[in-house]
Amino acid sequence: MRLSPRLAKIVDLLLLPARVIDVGTDHAYLAIHIAETTTSAKIIASDYNKQPCEAALNHVQQAGVEDRVEVRQGSGLSVLSKDEVDQVVIAGMGSRTIIDILKDDYDLAQSLERLVLQPMAGSSSLRKWLVGNNFKIVDEALVKEEDKLYQIIVAQPGKMEVNDDFILEIGPLLLKKNDNLLEDYFNKLKDEWEKVINKIGESSPDNQKIKILKRKIKRLEEIELKRER
Repeated sequence: MRLSPRLAKIVDLLLLPARVIDVGTDHAYLAIHIAETTTSAKIIASDYNKQPCEAALNHVQQAGVEDRVEVRQGSGLSVLSKDEVDQVVIAGMGSRTIIDILKDDYDLAQSLERLVLQPMAGSSSLRKWLVGNNFKIVDEALVKEEDKLYQIIVAQPGKMEVNDDFILEIGPLLLKKNDNLLEDYFNKLKDEWEKVINKIGESSPDNQKIKILKRKIKRLEEIELKRER
């Protein structure tokens, strides 16, 4: 099964073969791909709603991998027993939803070897929560799909010291790896911040949030200059 660039990058960040659960699987494309291309013995595709689970099961049966991919309906990690999988994918959700999933089954999340997380929004808040709750970020990636830029965060249980909140917000591993989409990412951030500045500035030019965002833009430009040297 051919995957979209976003799902393909998520698979690249897993350490396969492994026992994997794809939370919020939708059509089970990722689970089917893992079954077809690796020797992973146990793959679970889960979703909270009945309709996606039925669609996932149909696709699994059509692909002929029902002996290795199990579809389960339920919320987040609650569909799992302890030590049932080694790695989890939680993709295509907001950061708040991802955080809630990890909080609801925190002990189980802490027992996993690898968490591959792809928030649709709020990556910075997800990073801060992870680092503040005994997870360390071990890898990050950017991927572009249909003119949209997605961030993927890979974490595992453990301590992580980050002395610079701005670097944590931007993505410490993205900067360290010097990801080839960093320029696009920086431009996107600056554009978003400038839009907020312009919107607030019309009615309140001395707003404190404007000052904070201007400092962020300046800091980002400084990082860009260092990268160019």
